[in-house]
Amino acid sequence: MAKFILFDLDGTLIDGVDDLLFAMNDLLAAHNLPPLIRHELEAMLGDGTKMLTMRAFAARGVELSAASLDKLNIDFNQRYVATKYAQTHLFANTETTLRKLSSDGWIIGLASNKPTAPCERILDLLGISNLFSVVAGGDATSVKKPDGGHLRFALDQIGYDRVNGDIAVMVGDHANDINAARDFGISAIAVAFEVDATRAKNLGADAVVTAFETLPDAIEKIIKQAA
Repeated sequence: MAKFILFDLDGTLIDGVDDLLFAMNDLLAAHNLPPLIRHELEAMLGDGTKMLTMRAFAARGVELSAASLDKLNIDFNQRYVATKYAQTHLFANTETTLRKLSSDGWIIGLASNKPTAPCERILDLLGISNLFSVVAGGDATSVKKPDGGHLRFALDQIGYDRVNGDIAVMVGDHANDINAARDFGISAIAVAFEVDATRAKNLGADAVVTAFETLPDAIEKIIKQAA
């Protein structure tokens, strides 16, 4: 029996909102549209950069055609890469907790709706890429969270075998993360770092953590309850 744990990225492992906000406001300014403020953009996150772009322009009164959205999404991603993720940082105690999980035998993966390339670059810049056995961004397979197929794809890459009794847990801050875990039939933990605990509890996860260092204990409780 092996132990697998998948993490979302934005809002779960990292606070990357300021870089996303800078890139989006740069794009909006190029089209003579007023900027977003942080809490506006935060509410738009969780479904990948194309949906973020669509929502940002809609918030400024611009409905985009499919062709325009595709073009603007490419533009946004180029501006986002150009930030070099300078303002992106790990939440408190994230690295030490991930290293503890790894030392305790957990096989760690990433399942994010953000494109794979920036996911990999951010993990590398933050010095934790060596802890991840798979990085499955929103472009890694044909489906994204909340479709459980996204998690299935990531876990398949690292040898998860449900029939063999392997354990798998999804950790995230968004309904998409919890719903994807439910869809695939694995346990789910919600984190409340960029959202309040009440909202996180309402996601319907098996547990909610408000400090990253408490994650291992939350996982162990879930495993014991399921036994």
